[in-house]
Amino acid sequence: MRAGDLIGADVLDAEGAGIGVVTDLRCVRDGPVRGALATLRVDALIVSRRHTGSLLGYDRREQQGPWLIRLLVRRLHRHLRVVPWSAVAATPAPGEPIRLNLPHADLDAVPGRSSG
Repeated sequence: MRAGDLIGADVLDAEGAGIGVVTDLRCVRDGPVRGALATLRVDALIVSRRHTGSLLGYDRREQQGPWLIRLLVRRLHRHLRVVPWSAVAATPAPGEPIRLNLPHADLDAVPGRSSG
């Protein structure tokens, strides 16, 4: 599976309610060794209600870019959620929504961000 298959995919909770779209991935380098390096493994999905502006990264770093743009993008993405890969019910097919095995209320907000 490629990162492009996940980013932009709709995310549904255990009850089938839409919670947003995947805007980014958190990966760790602890997969199988290929060559001299271990491969990356998806550790978590970053899910937001909106996709607008998320690829600019202003919603994740405190000191990046013009303050006004950073403020607007952070406001748009104030409900970011970190969804651990273990909460994904099954590996989704490309183009299919990602289904979780947790209800929306059990998902953690990104540290330092509102969960609302």
